[in-house]
Amino acid sequence: MRRASVVGPIILIGIGLLFLARNLYPELPLMDFLARNWPFILIAWGTLRLAEILFWVMNGKPLPVNGVSGGEWVVVIFLCLIGSGAYATRHSSWFPNGRIRIGGLEMFGESFDYTLKEQQKTAPKNAKLVIESFRGNARINGVDGDTVKVSGRKSIRALQQNEANTADQQTPLELVVNGDQVIVRTNQDRVSNNPSRISEDLEITVPKGFSVEAYGRYGDFDINDLAGNIEITSDNAGVRLQNVGGAVRVDTRKSDIVRATGVKGNVELKGAGQDIELQDIAGQVTVTGRYSGTVQFRSLAKPVRYEAERSQFAAEGIPGQARLSLSDLNASNVVGPVRINARSKDVQISDFTQGLEVTLDRGDIEIRPGKAALVKMDVKTRSGDIDVALPDKAKLQLSATTDRGEITNDYNGSFDARTEGHGATLKGATGDGPRVTLSTSHGSITVRKASEATAQVAEPPEPPAAPAKPAPPPSSLKPMAQ
Repeated sequence: MRRASVVGPIILIGIGLLFLARNLYPELPLMDFLARNWPFILIAWGTLRLAEILFWVMNGKPLPVNGVSGGEWVVVIFLCLIGSGAYATRHSSWFPNGRIRIGGLEMFGESFDYTLKEQQKTAPKNAKLVIESFRGNARINGVDGDTVKVSGRKSIRALQQNEANTADQQTPLELVVNGDQVIVRTNQDRVSNNPSRISEDLEITVPKGFSVEAYGRYGDFDINDLAGNIEITSDNAGVRLQNVGGAVRVDTRKSDIVRATGVKGNVELKGAGQDIELQDIAGQVTVTGRYSGTVQFRSLAKPVRYEAERSQFAAEGIPGQARLSLSDLNASNVVGPVRINARSKDVQISDFTQGLEVTLDRGDIEIRPGKAALVKMDVKTRSGDIDVALPDKAKLQLSATTDRGEITNDYNGSFDARTEGHGATLKGATGDGPRVTLSTSHGSITVRKASEATAQVAEPPEPPAAPAKPAPPPSSLKPMAQ
């Protein structure tokens, strides 16, 4: 008789837990995680099955007739096909520019490359460059003078050379001056049968006083040394900006990174993507949407607002730095009042001014006010520990409460400590100072003296330095961003 195996149910439970986590935390990049790690399901399956067989042998029980059943082989093949397809879609670019690519193998035609003849026009120094919806990468640099130049390469996916030649003739690159606008038209949509099989990499130079308005489908935007405003709207793009004199607005449905360094105006980001890096921003910063990677702020002079589905962060300035991920928030040297609201996130914040308000559903909180005068704090977490280091001789009014947990403090008799059922309270005042309220439903609270806690808390990690100015593009077309 064939012995039933428990491996299949265990695997199903594990997969079910993954998708449950995805439902509870929609911001989790589950598809990317499964696309990268699906082979571990096969490894776990085989390992558990082997352990099960060894257990049967050690206990003298009969072995199964087949190590893997026919139905299990069907599941394995199905998992391999789905997993490989997911990985190819997420990481190896299915259907870029009308072609199918699996790993390094492309199917259905080949790529034909064309050099775009350089075009140039004389334009007003403070005009606007408009790039109409296209697929490909655009690098835009501000230079001295009054001339706009456009060059680059075009890639067309086709079954035959003559088919590619026809598509090339149907999609001429146009540079048009219309009043105070200089328009770059790729005309890719003129190919009605499959415009996505055409992409272009553009190298554009414009007078430094220019603004940019760009609409794209797929590809990166790299913009440097412009005094005007930047507005980018794209379905899928990486955006890198450096030395921008005006305001910046970026709206993407998907992005691998949005990086801006040295912007004098306001910065507004919205949509969805992965990483964000903002540094040396003189204007206000507003970020709204769904970003599954790391968000880094550094040297932001004016108010900052970050609003996602499950977390919000606001401050009046960040002379230091702040780093947000799906699991934690670290901030140091922040101008308040600081407001943090999240469903599930560990918070570490130090050297803040003018008030602090933290509200979490789940997560631990570490607070280090620093050497500045103590400010009002209202800190709450439904499930998690709170650890606060206060200045040694600070004057404050303290109220700390935990429904299930302990409270410890370094102030001895300065506060009234009580145990109430499974919880505890700590209340009192050391003078006419700001009110500090600490509350957790499930967790412990620790109130330290700053002198005793300084060495125990690590500073937030330094964000990476801004990249050097990119080198000129290679002679061949680079892969489109996915």
